Amino acid sequence: MKPIQLLIFDLDGTLVNTLEDISSSVNFTLERLDLPQLSIDMVRQYVGDGIEMLMTRSLGESKKQLTEAVKIYKEHHRKNLVVRSMLYPTVRDTLDYFKILPMAVISNKTNEFVMPLIEHLGIARYFTLVIGADYGLPLKPAPDSVLMAVSKANVPKERAVMVGDGTTDIRAGKAAGVMTCSVTYGYRSEVELWNAGPDYIIHELAELKKLFEPITEQV
Repeated sequence: MKPIQLLIFDLDGTLVNTLEDISSSVNFTLERLDLPQLSIDMVRQYVGDGIEMLMTRSLGESKKQLTEAVKIYKEHHRKNLVVRSMLYPTVRDTLDYFKILPMAVISNKTNEFVMPLIEHLGIARYFTLVIGADYGLPLKPAPDSVLMAVSKANVPKERAVMVGDGTTDIRAGKAAGVMTCSVTYGYRSEVELWNAGPDYIIHELAELKKLFEPITEQV
């Protein structure tokens, strides 16, 4: 097993299955704008790069309505954040196993959604750092947020792991020089993930316990 001193997680599609609630807010927005509804599988392809990009993709040829669409989406999503959203299997047990380590969440959604979500689902206490889209850093796949997490934890890059369900997570981790681990149960296909070239691929989060040994001192 690889010794590690920091775990960095993506949120949507990695720790929490938020797809139904995101789809609901997207389709509420489209309905308000008299635009066609999208299937949940279509929305799945659009998530991962922040709310503005999500709505840009969802609007299709109606991008001139982007500002209004983002406003409607946020208002609806704020009130319907945790209707069907839930932790993926083994998430809580896995976080508990690694709780001796500093752990971070890096999301391309804003903290106004990230914090209430992880608090409601009872996992906020595990994280020493939460970086959302409004933290003031470029969104993933830029490496800035990963580098910030490594710096704040004061650990070597080679002892940190970026875990996520998207290619943006892998690209961010690689650019930052940390280990990368893809989860296959999220919003991207396993083929896409393999093509992104992560160091590891797992099918449930608990597999992290077989790959990495949590340590609190330099090795």
